[in-house]
Amino acid sequence: KTHSRRGRSPFRGDRRARALLIRTMVSPNATDDPESAEKQPELVKASFKDIFHSFVLMGWTAFGGPAAHIGIFQKAFVEGKRWMSLTVFNELLSLGQCMPGPTSTQVSFAIGVTQKGIPGGLLSGMLFQYPGLMMMSLAGAGAAEVLVNPAEWLRGVSSGLSAAGVALVVSAAVGLAKGQCKDQTTSALCLMSAVVAYYYVSNWIFPLLIVVGGLTTVFVNRKNPVKMPDANETIAHLGLSKIGGGVLILLWITIWVIVVSFTSVTKYEDNKELHWFEAFYRTGSIIFGGGQVVLPLLLKDVTDVAVTCVDAAGALVAAGTAGATCVSVETAKSWITEEQFFAGLAIVQAMPGPLFNLSAYIGALAARRAGANVAAGIAAAWLGLFGPGVMLIYGVLPFWGAFRTHEWYRRALPGLNSSAVGLVVAAVFQMSFKVRELSPMPDASVVIGIVSFYATHFGVPRFWKNAIAAGDKKNEPGSQEQPSPPWMMPAPLAILAGGMLGLIAWAAGCT
Repeated sequence: KTHSRRGRSPFRGDRRARALLIRTMVSPNATDDPESAEKQPELVKASFKDIFHSFVLMGWTAFGGPAAHIGIFQKAFVEGKRWMSLTVFNELLSLGQCMPGPTSTQVSFAIGVTQKGIPGGLLSGMLFQYPGLMMMSLAGAGAAEVLVNPAEWLRGVSSGLSAAGVALVVSAAVGLAKGQCKDQTTSALCLMSAVVAYYYVSNWIFPLLIVVGGLTTVFVNRKNPVKMPDANETIAHLGLSKIGGGVLILLWITIWVIVVSFTSVTKYEDNKELHWFEAFYRTGSIIFGGGQVVLPLLLKDVTDVAVTCVDAAGALVAAGTAGATCVSVETAKSWITEEQFFAGLAIVQAMPGPLFNLSAYIGALAARRAGANVAAGIAAAWLGLFGPGVMLIYGVLPFWGAFRTHEWYRRALPGLNSSAVGLVVAAVFQMSFKVRELSPMPDASVVIGIVSFYATHFGVPRFWKNAIAAGDKKNEPGSQEQPSPPWMMPAPLAILAGGMLGLIAWAAGCT
């Protein structure tokens, strides 16, 4: 029997348990763990003003590439502002990893959509994109010569910014791994995903690893009861309806077919802008894994190189001839030179925002070389590369809102999330080694990264407040000192501080 003869609740003698039960039933943050449910703060639904204030500065401080952006989002919107739970954030991350396009860009749009629908997504997404778009457009339109060989002090600042960006990735990887890899299966999936993603780079390996992870936990958990720790968390907005989402996905495919059909029967000289748009749209529609994967494919599309070999007498010979000297020369079909491409690659990695903003730089250079309108070149390349990913996230979100509560999806979710975390772990090592290699002061960059990680992950100790509190309570009998919690440095401030430390390290002549 669950009640006494007087009809009293069994929780009558334990008010704490009864209050916890009620809170678990109605709270949008309910979890299966009573202790975590008790400590978990309430979620907050953002307004348009909140979205604007959060993203308008973030777009200028989002250094470090897509993995760093995910770390910034988690710190700001999950741990800080509490716009969504970690579970929902990880689902959006896995969703982006499974679709073509720039993952951090798709997540930036999805965050706004879940808060304020279609206009909220456009506001958050565009505020996150436009600083990098503006700077890379200016670089391609005329400032590239200045930025190709930056001053030494600017390289010091860039090294500090990059090191702080990597520190945010490390913090995100630690937090995500701790939250998602809770058993042997998910830990093994995270390890496998990280090792494979680091060693073998391919445009299809990212979705394959995530799908394998999901299928693995579906099989392993097939007899276990389904747990839905966030079942009561309501997603305020999903953007389009399911019909609208399906239409948008069909529109993405239709545009692809149309532009490919027209470019196949049109000469490049007759419609350069359409050929630029087709190349970038095609790349944006088939690429998985973000900027690191898209760059090699773009190089093949935008440059056309002929190899010329001569012997000792200066006569033309076939490639591979013994004693021949071979050089690579851009042909008339090349939109930009290889030197311009790699200069842009160096510039975009020192800029905030997605690496996909390299498309604006390439579009501007291609238009200048072809004598076309620079704005048209930027629009064709940038919209072509970003368009597919943004259309897909808007099209898929309504369906995600429906299937995220299905049993098979909930069983697959631990594998999906742990495999996605493995991709972030692989990015930590890739970026750490790369930042140290490119830095003019590699040891100082490592130190800046360590300090930035500590400030954002563990927090800055408030020694001064602890000392004041101890002095005030010294004469109070029976009082116990309660140290102040550390100050968790916000991600944008950590990025700016990293840049300042980089400048100081350069001025001090650090190695």
